[in-house]
Amino acid sequence: MLALKIILIALGAFLLLLYIGSLIAAYAAFSRNDFVQNNLEKALEISAYKYLKEDILAARDWALQQETEEAVIYSYDGLRLVGDYLPTENARGTILLFHGWRGGTVADFGVTLQYYTGLGLNVLLVHQRAQGKSSGRFITFGIKERRDVHSWVQWHNERFGADKPVWIAGLSMGATTVLMACGEPFPENMRGVLADCGFTAPNDIISAVSRSMHVPPPLLVPLIGIHSRVFAGFGLKEYSTIDAMKQTTLPILFAHGESDAFVPCEMTKRNYAACASRDKTLLLVAEAGHGQCYPKQPERYRAAVRDFIERTIA
Repeated sequence: MLALKIILIALGAFLLLLYIGSLIAAYAAFSRNDFVQNNLEKALEISAYKYLKEDILAARDWALQQETEEAVIYSYDGLRLVGDYLPTENARGTILLFHGWRGGTVADFGVTLQYYTGLGLNVLLVHQRAQGKSSGRFITFGIKERRDVHSWVQWHNERFGADKPVWIAGLSMGATTVLMACGEPFPENMRGVLADCGFTAPNDIISAVSRSMHVPPPLLVPLIGIHSRVFAGFGLKEYSTIDAMKQTTLPILFAHGESDAFVPCEMTKRNYAACASRDKTLLLVAEAGHGQCYPKQPERYRAAVRDFIERTIA
């Protein structure tokens, strides 16, 4: 009898610790945290992108010197969403950029901003819900954000007209966001999608991170899924990029670093394989880690983007 009590107490303690751990993990994954956006220099100093610090800060300073406009829309569920609009003289079209999880507009896209404007494109740097200048308490890993993409495209068409070419692009969770958005039809002026190192679904990326921390996903991830549903209002398996890719015929440029230790490159390969579009391109960079395809092979990356824009603009 004593042995049974000890076993039950130990089991109860284990389950309690597991529950507390899952709650902490869910809070860390989904709650708002604007450290990168508000403390860019400090964030770069302690990140894997430290070697790009000077380039990113120079890009930030360049962006601050430009004449920008704050764009504001409201999401389908009432959140105030903000974007920084950077116009280009005699623009041929507009590209909407969606940053990653707990990232930032300039942190994620600063080094490519001048390249996009050099291609003759207006740029809209979108602050995703619950991040940066946009309101909201919880990040939903693309599930709710995918609907915001359509709202921003609507903003673009109301501002510039439904005949002006527009592209959507994302990095990391931003890539997942724009790919998931492809599950619903876009207006005819949507020219294509650029998706760099996105994951396939919330459940998949949380499972991958759990494995990297040597915690069996079947123990932890279902509990995190309960918290995501209760507190943030979405399910980890509610939708995926694979679901969306089966529905889309839009041209898509996929990119991923094969040395990515955060989002497995295999996820982009799965997206590419599932994509129903006839115009799809896969750019893999062997030595690149997460979000580092451009800095590792800038010429190759720029050439792929330039070819994609020129090919799809007509």
